[in-house]
Amino acid sequence: MVRFCIILLFLSLRIFADEAAPLRQALKKQAAHKSVVATFRQTKRVPALTDDIKTMGKLWLIPGKAFRWEIGRPVRQTIVYNGGQVLMTDELKKTGERLSPDDRSVKPLFLTLGMGKEASFDEMLKVFTITSTNEAKGRYNATFSPKQRSVKKIIKSLLMQVNLEASFVERIGWIQRDGTETMTEFFTPQLNDAIPTNIFRVDDSAYRWKK
Repeated sequence: MVRFCIILLFLSLRIFADEAAPLRQALKKQAAHKSVVATFRQTKRVPALTDDIKTMGKLWLIPGKAFRWEIGRPVRQTIVYNGGQVLMTDELKKTGERLSPDDRSVKPLFLTLGMGKEASFDEMLKVFTITSTNEAKGRYNATFSPKQRSVKKIIKSLLMQVNLEASFVERIGWIQRDGTETMTEFFTPQLNDAIPTNIFRVDDSAYRWKK
């Protein structure tokens, strides 16, 4: 009986892996884009609050190399990465913090943007299990649940939707163990346009930096 269950589980994982082929290909093509510029809407649902928190933002991305993430209108927070440290600035208080790309507070953003080794399809499957998939009208959806106990303590599930024509993640959502739900929806992106290099720079003198 135990052996039968193991075989059944193995076959189930193989089926989901085969069904996830469109996601694998879309993420591979997304990584090959020269650049991506897109506006987005982030919706956060917190158990203690009655209304959802909705915020607009903008993203500049060179896949695998650099990004600038601005959230709020007017901009309240900026996060910039250009291959070294992550620079996170509060645009209202004019304060800044330098973080490692491996810092727990920015890891979900790196995964959202497909940045870092862990964001590849194969690496994601080391951390998450695909629990459901569906494809309709040129869009592919996959739901993941974490495998690792350390991740399970924080994240309950992950939802990813990709536009198969544009090969870009349109929606990515996280449900945390505390019940907080965060969904980021990207609008039609501009692909492969030149991005000025100063987009990925931060004027250090304009902020008070945490030590």
